[in-house]
Amino acid sequence: MRLRDFSVRTRLMAANFLMVFIPVCVLAVLGAGILTGIKFTSSTEQSELAMLWPEKGPALSVQLAVSSLRVKAARKDEHKWKDMLEDCERLEAQGIRTEIIQDGRVRYVTAGTDAESLQQEVLARCGDSTSTMLWEDEHFTFYYVAPRSQTTILAAGDAPFLGQERPMGRDKALWRYILTAILGVAILVILLVGAYLSRLLSRQIIEPLSELRRAAAEIRRGNLDTAMTIRTQDEFGDACRDFDQMRLELKRSREQQRKYEQNRKELIAGISHDLSTPLTALKGYASGIIEGIAHTPEKQRHYVEMIYQGALTMEKLVDSLFLFSKLDLGRIPFHLEPVVLQDYFKDFVAEKCQELRERGIDLKFQGQSTACVSIDRMQFQRVIDNLLTNSWKYRRGDRSGVKLILSDRENQLQLDFIDDGIGVGDEDLPKLFDSFYRTDPARSNVAKGSGLGLAIVKQIILGMKGTIWAEQNPTGGLVIRIVLPTIERKEHETDIDC
Repeated sequence: MRLRDFSVRTRLMAANFLMVFIPVCVLAVLGAGILTGIKFTSSTEQSELAMLWPEKGPALSVQLAVSSLRVKAARKDEHKWKDMLEDCERLEAQGIRTEIIQDGRVRYVTAGTDAESLQQEVLARCGDSTSTMLWEDEHFTFYYVAPRSQTTILAAGDAPFLGQERPMGRDKALWRYILTAILGVAILVILLVGAYLSRLLSRQIIEPLSELRRAAAEIRRGNLDTAMTIRTQDEFGDACRDFDQMRLELKRSREQQRKYEQNRKELIAGISHDLSTPLTALKGYASGIIEGIAHTPEKQRHYVEMIYQGALTMEKLVDSLFLFSKLDLGRIPFHLEPVVLQDYFKDFVAEKCQELRERGIDLKFQGQSTACVSIDRMQFQRVIDNLLTNSWKYRRGDRSGVKLILSDRENQLQLDFIDDGIGVGDEDLPKLFDSFYRTDPARSNVAKGSGLGLAIVKQIILGMKGTIWAEQNPTGGLVIRIVLPTIERKEHETDIDC
């Protein structure tokens, strides 16, 4: 089994254990070594381990002084002499007599010591060797001849290699207890800190993963409403936030799919109903001609005209349905161009004013602050025609009053179509732009429209990067509000009445 096959929790716990265990072992070994050293140096047996504790004997001091004399004797400068005398004093402090011979004469000898006797004693022990250091239990002997400077150093005396037996004092015992306590506290602190860090790290990693796993299980069961609880700001928190964003996107996609499915069902139902009505009429008029009910030329002509009008209604319905389908699928290209809507409506009112008045529409345009927008002229004309036709169909009396108001917003242009018709209820406002939606639940009057007009308008406005919605007119009627992004601004005011 490889390391990656273990769980993250197991690997974290093992890593944290090793992180704590290794320092504890090092501290334990170090503490045991120190305590053992203290124990041996305080024992009645003269162990070799006592060499590590120079305060028990002169060994280290003697060795340092002898090594220093050896190095300084090899030098030829005169500045060494004072330093050599200091080393001799250190040896004499340990009870060792010293003598320095240079150029065949005695330059220095310990006070009260006969130079000839010291030379005989040292040479008797060291023989013909030019560099000898002997430490025989209680007696120390040193003989060295520097080859370059011909300086000879002799030293001899009674100096034990190990210190004399001395019972451990109260201070030594106190320090031993303090050291033991420090080691114990250090080990305890390492264990506690390691356990805390291990638990903290485990919680910061395992908890987000558990939350991620729980959220994934909810999504697998089809539940997209359960939000994730994210408390961390690290990489695991970022991963959880991205996963939760994915959940929200899936939820939005599902809701959109559900909406599309509902629209598809309503579309099929609307098509079936709106086609069945004129087809039934066509069938009735045609059978009336075939069966001889229309037996006079005038009646036959009337039946033929009704069949023709029914065919026109079906043709308009099919054309609207085809246009809406192409807009919904994005298969109609938009040829966008910059247009100053102030000038656009100025020309529109001048051209269509008489025609609209004859149709029963009284149009008034008011531009308070115009700007340039990017639109497809042909499709935008379809939007205006559909909105004006809608206002005329749902008028209160014989005529329909429509006001167009242009105003600037921040980097946007707002166009309001305000009519004085019968309006719609508040519950119907959000549904006006749905395909095949009509405020007449029975859909009895097919001639008033297929319910695709405002749906087509919405698709065209969306294709031009704009937005559209409906509001109640406080004085009665309906307000259709269109907002388009602007390209540039031009400030002036124009009122045109038709």
